[in-house]
Amino acid sequence: MRVAFLVLGALFFGIAVLDRVLGLLVGFSTLLLTIFLTWLFAFLIGPLVTWLDKRLPLGRGLAVAVAYGMVIGAIGLFVVAVAQIGAAEASDLVGRTDEITASIATFVGNLQGLVGIDRSTIDLAALVQDLQEQTLPALTQQLADQTQTIAASVVSVFGTLFIIVVLSLYAVTDPDAITGTVRRIVPNRHADTLLLVQRTVGRAFRGFLRAQIVLALIQIGLTLVIGVVFGLPYLFLLTVSTALLMFIPFFGPPLALIPIAFVALAFRPDVALIVIVVLVITQTILVNAVQPRLLREGVGLHPILVIVALLAGAQVAGLWGAIFGIPVVAIVNLLLRYIIDARAVNEVEGVELSDMVAEIQAENPDVEVEDAVAIAADRVEALIEPDPPVMDTRPT
Repeated sequence: MRVAFLVLGALFFGIAVLDRVLGLLVGFSTLLLTIFLTWLFAFLIGPLVTWLDKRLPLGRGLAVAVAYGMVIGAIGLFVVAVAQIGAAEASDLVGRTDEITASIATFVGNLQGLVGIDRSTIDLAALVQDLQEQTLPALTQQLADQTQTIAASVVSVFGTLFIIVVLSLYAVTDPDAITGTVRRIVPNRHADTLLLVQRTVGRAFRGFLRAQIVLALIQIGLTLVIGVVFGLPYLFLLTVSTALLMFIPFFGPPLALIPIAFVALAFRPDVALIVIVVLVITQTILVNAVQPRLLREGVGLHPILVIVALLAGAQVAGLWGAIFGIPVVAIVNLLLRYIIDARAVNEVEGVELSDMVAEIQAENPDVEVEDAVAIAADRVEALIEPDPPVMDTRPT
């Protein structure tokens, strides 16, 4: 009984300490997010700088300048395109509110008649008209009242982006100074562990970003094909909005249905049902086949772990936590797999992990240590796997 009370007391104390630590981290959430995004930007632009430095006789400094010029120029072109084309399309879309409402009301009324719902019971078309007459004006007024707040938020975002670019510039220009400082802080006996963590973080984030970019490109192609085939307007706005939504893990594909379905219902009600069916089929394939495979190959996570990472990240850090919770969990998963594989090899008598890793890397020099450890664990498991029982077929 005394031991049980001690365990419960220690558990309660641990939870209380964790709650205080999380509260302290929340107080520094903006600073931590800025540092993380700085590292992420440097992580993304680093390969481009290395590629330019190796292939062009520029030197590291000029390679960094060219890389940042290319990236900032591309971002600037995108912002200009959104500001001119996207803003014009959005303004035109808002100005056609009455037309949109009438079109959707007609579609809903026809659909209600098609499925046989009596309008004397419920009139869905009238509900749509009421929504336009009551809800939309209030929403428009609310947005107008928040204009100053939105403008301040935009200025704050651009200020944060400027800080991120400047800080990442220092990190990319002289990465050896940062890594050298970290290595001096970490004891020499943990140097291999530090390299393992560094490779694991890079692998997890590269795999995650690669998966999300592939999904966004698939969505761009799908939106363009549907827009051209069925003659949907506001194609630029649809393409940009759906591609950005696809960067939200797991929930991105279903959310990307909404803008296309809305435009189809509003401006092409004659083909809206076909468009929605095509979207549901393609997004079902994306969610159930393509996305899990990309995430499994990119970050090595089972779909259940992806959902857990998404929900846990959203609970801890909101939208940013939902987006980047998956690579964080992937890092933990990769490190745990390495520890488990190494332990499985070390527990076998007469087998040295270092010898097996050296043998595997001699066979394939491109294999990293953690992959070699996983291969060694598979080989050891195959060696100690018991032979199947032999059936006695002799006559009795």
